[in-house]
Amino acid sequence: MVLEGISSRHILGIPHAKKIVGLSLFAQKHNSLLSKKLETDILLRFGVTTQISDAVQTVGIANSDVFAIIAIGKKPSLDGLYKFLEPFLTRVSFENNSGVIQKQFKITKKHLDSVDSKAPLEDILAEKAAVLIR
Repeated sequence: MVLEGISSRHILGIPHAKKIVGLSLFAQKHNSLLSKKLETDILLRFGVTTQISDAVQTVGIANSDVFAIIAIGKKPSLDGLYKFLEPFLTRVSFENNSGVIQKQFKITKKHLDSVDSKAPLEDILAEKAAVLIR
């Protein structure tokens, strides 16, 4: 099982998280991870950087009260993890994160307006995460 914690302030929502994790899984399948471990690759892609220390500081859970756990594994293991963690879990709203994310990654309104998409910020972040070079 692979686990990674990400500050919830740096997630736009479930579709955004799925895109970033999908990029890391694709990279793993094609032997092009940004680091030796899948969980570190996920952290780097959410942080839009190739520097682990920068990613930990930007999107890591050390400085965050509320965080999301990304878990990848076989369904029985994931079900067991959920059952164990369920009493400690709270629902998180990602609705107000776009401003924080835009500021963090210097994405302007002009940049957003240039993207023809229903979710331009999400697509810009996925593109930035996809083009990181190891």
